[in-house]
Amino acid sequence: MGPGIRAEVSLSAAAPSPFDGVIDGTTPIYSVARCASNGDSETVVLEFIADADLPALDEVEVVFDYGAKAAYRFEAPCVEESPFAILDRHGVPVSETTIRDGRLLVTFHATDLPTLRSVLDEFRECCADMQVLRLLQSSSTPEESDLVTVDRSELTERQREVLTAAHDAGYFDHPKGANAGEVAASLDIDRSTFSEHIAAAQRKLLSTILD
Repeated sequence: MGPGIRAEVSLSAAAPSPFDGVIDGTTPIYSVARCASNGDSETVVLEFIADADLPALDEVEVVFDYGAKAAYRFEAPCVEESPFAILDRHGVPVSETTIRDGRLLVTFHATDLPTLRSVLDEFRECCADMQVLRLLQSSSTPEESDLVTVDRSELTERQREVLTAAHDAGYFDHPKGANAGEVAASLDIDRSTFSEHIAAAQRKLLSTILD
């Protein structure tokens, strides 16, 4: 991977996703590829792989049968709010696209932080429940690279809530924007409970980063 930031986001598989109304959003698909439709800037061709018995509409064509899996193709209109159109406008390449459990999972590479922020802002405008699943930053050269993937699912929902509240309140700032008691009060929990959650969350994160 070259310099930049690799991001994985989760979006609704419904509109403005090009898959809305084309396939069942609960059906896993992967290896999505896109290309222009015979020079038509208003239409895009999408190909993907899924189970051979995929329940699909008439406009979805089977282009290759692997047995248990099959490759499919369909045309869709270019929609400005589509996540793929947003990435195209920012010149950001998509490295992987899948649909799982009704969510469109898109992995892409942004060249820098401002580009990443712009893409995520547009995603959020079009999909209010957009979630950032993973961010991975690389240095300018392989020799300088020291990449760490942080799996946020390692944290419990309560630990993430406490971390978010502490961060938003300035608990980690210097000087502090809020002390432990103030953050605990905002969460309606005891200070000792806050300290337990924050310590457990920090321990998990540091174990990942320093391992």
